[in-house]
Amino acid sequence: MARYIVLGSYTKEGAQGLVDASTDRRAAMEALHASVGAKLVDYYLTRGQYDFCVISEADSFSVVAAMTLKPRASGAVENLVTLEAVDIEEIQNIAQSVGYTPPSG
Repeated sequence: MARYIVLGSYTKEGAQGLVDASTDRRAAMEALHASVGAKLVDYYLTRGQYDFCVISEADSFSVVAAMTLKPRASGAVENLVTLEAVDIEEIQNIAQSVGYTPPSG
C-alpha cells in the first residue's frame, strides 16, 4: 500500500466537533479508513497553516480522494492537500536509466 499525507483545516462546524468531548475524531477516521480498505497510520492536530495532518495507507490515490469527499461535503473541513510519499531509491534507480541530453547553447 502507498502512504499518503493529508493536510487540512477545520471549518467552524469541524472545530465545533472538536469542542464536543463526545466526538472521537480518531475513531471516526479509523472507521472511515476501514470502510474503504485503507489504514489510518496516524493523526495529528497541528499548529500553523493547517489544523490537522492525517497519514494513511491505501491502495491508490483514488481511495484517498474518495475518503476526503465525505468530510468535505459535510462542511467540516477545507483547504485539503493530499501528498503521496515516494520511495526515493526507486526514483533514483529509474532516473539513472532516463535518456536525456541537455540542450546545447
